[in-house]
Amino acid sequence: MRATADVVVIGGGCAGASVAWHLARRGAGRVLLLERGAIAGGATGWSSAIVRTHYTHEALARMALAARRVFEHFGDVVGGDAGFQRTGFLVLLGPADVEAAAANVAAHQRLGIASELLRPGQFGRLEPRLSLAGVAAAVWEPDSGYADPHGATMGYAAAARRHGAELRLGAAALVIGRDAAGVAYVETDQGRVATRAVVVAAGYRTRALVSPLGVEVPLTPIRHAIAIVRRTAGFGPRHPVVSDRVLGSYYRPEGAELTMIGTTAAHEGREDHAVEAAPAPTMEEEAALFERFCARFPGQELAAAQRGYTGVYDCTPDLQPILGPTAVPGLHLAVGFSGHGFKLSPAVGELVARGVLDGPAATSELDLFRLGRFAEGRPIRAAHAYSVGTLG
Repeated sequence: MRATADVVVIGGGCAGASVAWHLARRGAGRVLLLERGAIAGGATGWSSAIVRTHYTHEALARMALAARRVFEHFGDVVGGDAGFQRTGFLVLLGPADVEAAAANVAAHQRLGIASELLRPGQFGRLEPRLSLAGVAAAVWEPDSGYADPHGATMGYAAAARRHGAELRLGAAALVIGRDAAGVAYVETDQGRVATRAVVVAAGYRTRALVSPLGVEVPLTPIRHAIAIVRRTAGFGPRHPVVSDRVLGSYYRPEGAELTMIGTTAAHEGREDHAVEAAPAPTMEEEAALFERFCARFPGQELAAAQRGYTGVYDCTPDLQPILGPTAVPGLHLAVGFSGHGFKLSPAVGELVARGVLDGPAATSELDLFRLGRFAEGRPIRAAHAYSVGTLG
């Protein structure tokens, strides 16, 4: 391992690997990525990896659009295969959210996003197998879909290495040290690395790393259940990715025959500080997810359960990321994605790398996502938020 580095990135998930790639491609010098396990071995590897641009905050929609364009051309832009599948993305909304949806679609269209507000009679052509119970409107994004979280993160990591970064797997960051000037070193279980810049992208574990420096990061680990079912033989072609804001679940195709089912609300789950574990969901959690799927896709009561697993969101109080510099000179964060991390990762890597190399004035988006907003009582709030769950 290098004894010195110009920038140390802690965390080999989608955010950390993307940051390392962007730093290396911009010529940041000696870039070292530390990952205690394997690339995409934590929350990233458990991600449902939905790629969509529908957000209730324009800054997030803009970031998501830039990110989706990277996923669409991943082999050319990054290298490797992110497994992007364009299925379309359909948001189902109840009566209370129709006005907000119209405002959000108008904002997205101004940004150049292909987005359309539809009434129930209009989107039956898109997915006629859906039950429309409780649905007053829908938003349709034809260009969105899903990707492979492991493949994409491996692509970032390989690209970072091609540009000269060192990836150290199986190396745990134990302590971030500082002196009067700011960050001074990272102590690992394999030795000390002197550095003046550290980006921490370690999910919930970030709290323990930065707290001794006097940096308190408000993160809560929420365990989410995911169930995968095999659709019945007569179902037909795969369905689009559906975000059901009425019943509170999403339904994402997995290949030609399977559907992945999860929850749309970031806080729907249980707080679990054992973030490294990946226990199976309870029978009750799986049953609740299956019930929602069958209610929205009538006739799927005989769909066969395949498997279930759980992932962890590192949730912030406003369910938006914490990005950029902190009060400790040289210490930067890329955490708190609250379920948005994978889909935003190409843009997050670019923004955070820009903040490290060009300073905090380099981008207004970093200021929006600064850690200090919580102490200032200025959490991020969308102009047209939805009443159920969160879409940013």
